[in-house]
Amino acid sequence: MNLKEIASVIVLVIILQGGLTLLLFGLQGSTPGVGFWSMGVGILVMVVVSGGIAIVLYWLVHRYTTERAIRTAMMAMSDDEQEILRIIMQEKKIRQDDLRRRVDFSKSKVSALVTNLVEKNAVKKTQYKRTNHLEPTEQFQR
Repeated sequence: MNLKEIASVIVLVIILQGGLTLLLFGLQGSTPGVGFWSMGVGILVMVVVSGGIAIVLYWLVHRYTTERAIRTAMMAMSDDEQEILRIIMQEKKIRQDDLRRRVDFSKSKVSALVTNLVEKNAVKKTQYKRTNHLEPTEQFQR
């Protein structure tokens, strides 16, 4: 969850809570002992509490959907592709020749598996000297 998403959730909560409070204050009008400033404090407390709850719920749902998407995508992959992808996800960025040594596959097999993962949008491959840098796409970063 990035800062832009958090800010949008908080702004949405402020708009909803403020609109509801102004609607209720407008319908009820001023009552003895309850002024606009005491309503403002009430709004602030509601925004802080409901904003915190909204952020926690958003984070939990986002985390669950990301994990589920990764599991679903990995079900469509072969065992060797899953093994390669797990290593790339774990390392965040790895050179293809280092990956080959780590899994003990031939160069051609690793190259074919990496090409499959690039086609499935699971891995980004960038040229680096005589090898490639491999990193998971944004969908597969944890």
